[in-house]
Amino acid sequence: MTQPDAPISGDPLSLATTGDASSPLITLAGDLDYETAPRLLTSVGELDVPPGATVTLDLSGVRFFDSGGINALLRARTALQDRGAELAVRRLSPVVERIFRITGLDTVLVPGTSAGTESGEDPTAG
Repeated sequence: MTQPDAPISGDPLSLATTGDASSPLITLAGDLDYETAPRLLTSVGELDVPPGATVTLDLSGVRFFDSGGINALLRARTALQDRGAELAVRRLSPVVERIFRITGLDTVLVPGTSAGTESGEDPTAG
């Protein structure tokens, strides 16, 4: 069985986990939607994080993001809070940044780094 954080060739979503137990980073690439959301939730659920830890999601590689992705982020946040940990997001792709703004998710999951800052893209363009 493939580990949830192991990128799979041709898979619509890959997840790569780095960092230590108190500050793991999950880098996502591909589509975060209804079909792939369970992989994110499984990956977050399998992390052995102590209370007070912060799990950070790097969303710079997400190219498609819909209501299933929104739901997954909120469910991951709740699951971590139930364990005394937090969820942070950073480096939002332009697609994710737009959906965050439209839905108000940017007031719930405040990005640690503004969209486009590290990618060289202007988050206000388009």
